[in-house]
Amino acid sequence: MQWAEVYTVEVATLPAAGYAVSDNDAASAAPAIQELLTDSKGIEEVRKSLESITRTEFDRARLEEVLSPESDPEEWRVGEALAEYHLMSEHSCLFPWPSGRDLKNPGTSSGGVDLIGFEITESGETALALAEVKTSQQEKSPPDLMSGRHGMQGQLEGLRDGDSRKLWAIKYLGMHAQGKEWFHHFQNSMIRYFADPTDVRLYGTLIRTVNPNIADLRARARSLALDLPGKTKIVLTAIYVTPQGMEILAGAQVAWETSP
Repeated sequence: MQWAEVYTVEVATLPAAGYAVSDNDAASAAPAIQELLTDSKGIEEVRKSLESITRTEFDRARLEEVLSPESDPEEWRVGEALAEYHLMSEHSCLFPWPSGRDLKNPGTSSGGVDLIGFEITESGETALALAEVKTSQQEKSPPDLMSGRHGMQGQLEGLRDGDSRKLWAIKYLGMHAQGKEWFHHFQNSMIRYFADPTDVRLYGTLIRTVNPNIADLRARARSLALDLPGKTKIVLTAIYVTPQGMEILAGAQVAWETSP
């Protein structure tokens, strides 16, 4: 996908930029986005683990019924998958445990930090990466979900200042890392964190279905840059997609609901 930059907020210590995604680019990214939405790798692992006990066509049909993906993903889930795709491709991030696996109901958010993983440099250095994602079709700029205690600014301020959500995220990641092929990334990120708890990467990504507007990020970037610890990196990104582009990314009719 081509990420066409449409504006940059001039804040020296905190990168912030907006990008527009054409419908053609959405179509090229759709297979990867849908793989994130359906967690196809995890589904295949479950299928293989149960193959030995599915002895009849009836058994196999029941298994496929259990494993079949939701038909209409919520808008916020499509936005979160697009944000994850962007962070993976543009910031060398890895989010190894899909958040969808923790949803008891696919129409609701699991709470906590949206994306939990690592930023891995070309030299192999690993740092803890935490991302908050907001998805909005509200016309005003910035949309309401950027402010307030539970808005993006409040969430990133909490992570920047070391609130309990960061500690919860580390424990969550550690519990899932045991025995996984990415356990060494977790260990390396914790070496950095234990040496300096401010040595983390924080990302805020806003997904919008309106025209680009620098007001979406400008005030938030300036505010979050104040008193920013030297080893903490915060990156703000707004990604603008047409409503048709969101449907293309989802591979289905998007259920337009307010992002949690």
